[in-house]
Parts: sequence; structure tokens; C-alpha cells
Amino acid sequence: MNRALIRVVVVELADAEDAATALARTLRDEGVEVIYAGRLHTAEQIVRTVEQEDPDVLGVVGDDPALTAAAAAELSGMPVFALGPARPDVAIPVVETTSEATDWVARVASHITESPSDRAR
Repeated sequence: MNRALIRVVVVELADAEDAATALARTLRDEGVEVIYAGRLHTAEQIVRTVEQEDPDVLGVVGDDPALTAAAAAELSGMPVFALGPARPDVAIPVVETTSEATDWVARVASHITESPSDRAR
């Protein structure tokens, strides 16, 4: 990583995904540069967003393993992790590639709760 901050693009795959907002806020609170891309519907949209934003890590929130895998396959070498509705508190690496950034993001993401931080205050 050449940047001072880890840059993460957070993408959601479903409507009104509270876990995506919670993840983005938690990462931001921990000092990560977060690009919240919102809801994207296709692997191509995810890939184009990642190409434009040049993140260190891609975080996908939602339950569409095929879409997540398709995007990860097109982003060879890009660390990708996913949060699903079954376990919204656990970040699961999607690709085998690991890095300092993905390890750190996975540790931070494992501390999120179902409600965004601004609602808990």
C-alpha cells in the first residue's frame, strides 16, 4: 500500500442493506477512506466502479455469491471480502489473495453491529 489510508469501496447488492451503512461507518470511524458505491446490480458495474476508484480492497454486502464471485474473477489480484445477511458481523474473504489491508479490514468489519454507529448514539 502506497497510501497513508486504506481505501475501501463498499458495494451493496440488496435494497436498504443496513449492514453496508454500518460497515462503511465503522471503517470510516477506524480511519479508512471509504467509497460507498451504493447498490450495484451487475458484476460489470462493480468492476467499473473499482477501476474508477482504485481501492485497496472491495467490500461487498449482500447475498449474491455468484455476482460477488463474478466481480472478483474480473478483478484479478484485488482483495475482496463479503458480508452476508446470515452473518452480518463477519467479513468473509472471497478470494484467496490476502494482504495487510484485507486482514485489517476483516478485523474491523468483524466488530460491526446491525445498527449503524450514528443510530446507537
